[in-house]
Amino acid sequence: MNRREFVSSSVAALGSMSVASASSRRASATREILIQPHRSTGAFPHYWQACAGSGHAALALRAEWQSDLELAHRQAGIQAVRFHGVLDDDLAVCTGVDSSGPRTNFVFVDQIYDRMLEIGVKPYVELSFMPGPMASSANTVFWYRGNTSPPRRMSDWQRLIAAFAHHLVERYGLEEVAQWRFECWNEPNLSFWSGSKQQYFELYRHTAAALKSVSPRLQVGGPATAMTMWIADFLSDCATHGTPVDFVSTHIYPDDPQENIFGRAHEYPYDQVMPRALEQANRQIRASSYPHVPLVVSEWSSTDPAFIAQMIRDCAGLTDTMSYWTFCNVFEERGPNRSFMNDTYGMIGTRGVPRPTFQAFTLLRRLGELRVLTGAGPVLATRRSDGSLAIMAWHLEAGRHRQAGAGTPAAAPRAERLAGGPLLPLSLKVGGVATATAQVTVVDPVRDPVAAAYAAMGSPAYPTVTQIRALREAGARQITHRMPVEDGRLELALAPASIALIELG
Repeated sequence: MNRREFVSSSVAALGSMSVASASSRRASATREILIQPHRSTGAFPHYWQACAGSGHAALALRAEWQSDLELAHRQAGIQAVRFHGVLDDDLAVCTGVDSSGPRTNFVFVDQIYDRMLEIGVKPYVELSFMPGPMASSANTVFWYRGNTSPPRRMSDWQRLIAAFAHHLVERYGLEEVAQWRFECWNEPNLSFWSGSKQQYFELYRHTAAALKSVSPRLQVGGPATAMTMWIADFLSDCATHGTPVDFVSTHIYPDDPQENIFGRAHEYPYDQVMPRALEQANRQIRASSYPHVPLVVSEWSSTDPAFIAQMIRDCAGLTDTMSYWTFCNVFEERGPNRSFMNDTYGMIGTRGVPRPTFQAFTLLRRLGELRVLTGAGPVLATRRSDGSLAIMAWHLEAGRHRQAGAGTPAAAPRAERLAGGPLLPLSLKVGGVATATAQVTVVDPVRDPVAAAYAAMGSPAYPTVTQIRALREAGARQITHRMPVEDGRLELALAPASIALIELG
């Protein structure tokens, strides 16, 4: 199963979290890694904080969605949110089409964007799906029935997008809206678009023309495809027609079929699929008539904290934005969630209960702004502006669980399968440090405190308000220890899928 065959199921209850010691469980040979704090390899922008995904636009009207966004912004540093369906009929943006063009209504859009901006988060505007009054067919996708058809008349679509953009600029000001990105559609190479490839390119041309007619400063991009497909053809078509492109967007998941990405199945191990795909996409951009536009990954996902950490390291410099799908569990592609402890998307679970992935992103936020040189191994070392060190280490079981980084929550290995894995002992030698004490914070999804607390409650189908509060508190609790650094050396052992943030100075 990959994320495009997503089927929900329940999450198993787990034991309490603890920091592993090398003597408590069998372990592989110790890996020694040298960290050189005074040898910077360059700036380390927090590109994964630039955006996160959500389900569809109407969900943003809900109090739970908004409170989850406040939490994601405050603790994980999320700066923008992308969601489907801002043009869907449930927001009533287009209420009809007559001889003067589309009739528009921005009441719900204003409520959503107003609240996002109050929180401090910008919209990343995915322009989808087709409003019913403009649709050329009744083809739909998802439980909420987003229409996937091309417009009956492209001129009506262009006028709608121009009216939408004009309203946004009038309401929020050009200085603000010029910082947003406008992305044409979602994954038109899959079932989200019932038109042809050439019809999508035509849709993009009309979208770009509409936005630029409002202001040349508005940013437009595409093709927003799955599996990094269509990029070269998209840029070629734009060059042929002189169409502006401010960024190239695409999606990549570690369990996407590799024959669609690289032309051959099983070309790379799953933990190399994303960085290799982004390298290929960048080569296509550089070979085009738009060689300097940035690459945006507007969807990716994994429930494995160790896989997340490794992708953040390995994809650095390959994209300026990597938007995690999704920031919260208010998500209804296949209908409403049917259980409290579900394995649908979201770094924040039902009713605002943090998951291990959320804790992973809160630790990633504490990394520094400069990357420093390290030896080979599962580490990412950074230096902060105050001179302190923030080092992330992880244990990714690449060989034992091929799907450990699966893009679909339901496809990831269950915690009980990970629990028997060997520890990974690491010996980190930090140059220039003699004796010190490090603060070490661990996220171990196998010992998820939320799952333990939920099991101790008897796994209620409908937790009470008091129980939900206790689950939130369990999910917010970070396991932090002070550990000695002797002769510049820090010894630790990590359980499968776990990560550790080591802070020195």
